[in-house]
Amino acid sequence: MNLGGWGLSPSATEVELALTRFFAREVFGLPEGSGGIITSGGAMATFVALKAARDHRAGWDVRDRGVAAGPQLGLYLSTETHVVSDRAADMLGIGRANVRHVPVDRRFRMRVDELEAAIARDRGAGIRPFAVVGTAGTVSTGAVDPLGEIADLCEREGLWFHVDAAYGGPAMLAPDLRPLFDGIERADSIAFDPHKWLSTPLTGGCVLLRDASLLPASFDADPAYVRQDRELTRAGVDLGRWGPQFSRGFWALKVWVSLLAHGRAAYARRISHDAELARYLGRRVVEHPAFELACPVGLSICCFRYAPPDLPEGPGRDAYLDRMNERLMTEIQLDGRAFISNAVLDGRFFLRVCIVNFRTEAEDLDAVLAVAEELGARLDAELRPEELR
Repeated sequence: MNLGGWGLSPSATEVELALTRFFAREVFGLPEGSGGIITSGGAMATFVALKAARDHRAGWDVRDRGVAAGPQLGLYLSTETHVVSDRAADMLGIGRANVRHVPVDRRFRMRVDELEAAIARDRGAGIRPFAVVGTAGTVSTGAVDPLGEIADLCEREGLWFHVDAAYGGPAMLAPDLRPLFDGIERADSIAFDPHKWLSTPLTGGCVLLRDASLLPASFDADPAYVRQDRELTRAGVDLGRWGPQFSRGFWALKVWVSLLAHGRAAYARRISHDAELARYLGRRVVEHPAFELACPVGLSICCFRYAPPDLPEGPGRDAYLDRMNERLMTEIQLDGRAFISNAVLDGRFFLRVCIVNFRTEAEDLDAVLAVAEELGARLDAELRPEELR
């Protein structure tokens, strides 16, 4: 099925439109008129959203005249925002040098005072700010930016407010986690990935706009070979005019069927359980003498490091723990009994556990710590320098 044109796949097109309206209005709280499209993933969803932002907040017709026809545009992220927003700025002609990475607080959330200061500096330098990216579940720690405060600032400054919810967005289904996202309903656009925390098969991202009509305004083209009399055909929306791809698969099918099969209540229970499992792991880490918690648990992410109980404090300790834990991550992955990734926080290296698999339970997390302690002790005996013995 090709969802580029309604006439090629009318039923599939209507499913995708209904699905994205459901996400926009019933899950994320966007108003009537909101909607979106299913994409290949979060990177493409972010690109689509930021292209709409550029086209509609630049202040001139960028589609016809290009980015060089007006002042330099500025984009604002936090230091914890996923790199796909930087890549989108590159592809949109904004330039990576014109992306501002705003500092974060001790909980790794964007500092709104620093954001406001960065915008003011750029305006003074002749740069035109056009969009801010807030994050609802950072990739490293699961932190959620102060979305309501960012929305207030964007409203005052006339900026597009995009939320990268690629990982954390589905937590909006869980009543106990939903309050963490207060303010997301004020976003101009949202990107999230069903193929992450909704456990649907790859690939399947989603971009939602507060005003769905801005998608064709940013992407529509009128090829001569596909003309038709819509009054006679009564054809619906051609989704190939809503995004960069004319040829589009039925990515929405697996997401739609999964929701039909399991229901939103089952997803809510599982997502809440995943977050509770991460908090359980955080408690285990704090209680264990051989581990140190990096920061408060965010959503379903727990970051920690192996730190031998007899390792003395003093110069060289943190640098050694960085080296050892980086090696430990690789050894755990090669060992095969568990799989973890990493986060670099304030320049320090930590092990990262992100729970989005519906089969994960507490005993699996106990096993992660057991493996990390076993392999960590072995590495420490091999790697610890004499001055730290």
